[in-house]
Amino acid sequence: MTRPRLLVIQHDADTPMGELANPLVEAGLHLETWPTWVSATLPWALDSFDGVLSLGSVESVRHEEQTPWIRTELAVLEQAIERGMPILGVCFGAQALARAAGGSVHPSSVAEVGWYEVDINDAGQVDPVIGTLGERLQVMHYHFDTFTLPDDAEVLGTTGDVLQAYRLRNRAWGIQFHIEANPSVVYAWMAAFGDDMAKSGVNFDDLREQTRANWLTYRQRAWDLGTAFAHNVAVAAHER
Repeated sequence: MTRPRLLVIQHDADTPMGELANPLVEAGLHLETWPTWVSATLPWALDSFDGVLSLGSVESVRHEEQTPWIRTELAVLEQAIERGMPILGVCFGAQALARAAGGSVHPSSVAEVGWYEVDINDAGQVDPVIGTLGERLQVMHYHFDTFTLPDDAEVLGTTGDVLQAYRLRNRAWGIQFHIEANPSVVYAWMAAFGDDMAKSGVNFDDLREQTRANWLTYRQRAWDLGTAFAHNVAVAAHER
């Protein structure tokens, strides 16, 4: 039996699948990773996949005109949306998904770097994917941009006025936060991007303590969300 195939779009060596990899593999998905920093061109035909996962990036969707792989990814996401494929966008991926669907990306008035609380609204709590996160949770952020949504998207989670989670049509989801981030990922970011974090006002002792306090619960949330998304990919594969 052929396993459902998931296209994983990874934009930097420092932004891996992290904790999302485990539930996707456990669910039996066949994962193929497109490393955009290696090749600006998708190595496979999109119709050979049953779903798409777009991860975070140090780049900005706003730089699409001067960055070939961003233009390519937006075109891939547009096709995936039109085909009704299950899509999960994480941070940069959520912004790219919104942009591909007709929304826009712009600098955020609030730079979110570190652990912040997200509220999942009533629609989000009954959503088959976002609903796995519960009503309120602490999430790991590292972003300076935000986005607007097209008319056919529904907001599922916010922090104050900042968009944090949404559903596009029936099978595409975006989350502004890094659900995949485990202590290994957070500490790697501290080592690689410490100067930028410090400029954003991050207290590294607080970040270490919050990571220690949150990681175990957060790992379970990542597992639950990844499992729910994998189910949608498997259903899409069965329908083909």
